[in-house]
Amino acid sequence: VSVQKKKPIVNLFQNRPLALGGLGVRDLERTGLALRLRWLWLSRTDEGRAWQGLDLQFSSNERTLFFASTYMTIGNGMKALFWEDRWLNGRSVGELMPLLYNCIPKRRRKARTVAEGLNGNAWARDIQGVLGLHEIG
Repeated sequence: VSVQKKKPIVNLFQNRPLALGGLGVRDLERTGLALRLRWLWLSRTDEGRAWQGLDLQFSSNERTLFFASTYMTIGNGMKALFWEDRWLNGRSVGELMPLLYNCIPKRRRKARTVAEGLNGNAWARDIQGVLGLHEIG
């Protein structure tokens, strides 16, 4: 008895042109990556989307590619996130001070803007737990 692995139906038709009954997608993995990067872009630039405000999950590779191919202009700081975005000479607080970053609750990381954080040093109130010299760096 021979056991063979079946190919998923999507793989059979994804590379075929539309005219031949295929999906017309040359590389499903790259197309998926492009769509996820577009969602990441639109979550930053278009507040009118139906899924705005949802906690969309992106892999570290997707975020790395996104940040490598975009740059941020702070302006008034109302859209840039204090803890997440790369607003400190092209780097984020998480990149510069990962131990301090780990002392910030996830809900605050995703909500605190640069403008809010700098106003009266509000960023310091986001820190939870015991903070020592090791976390400060």
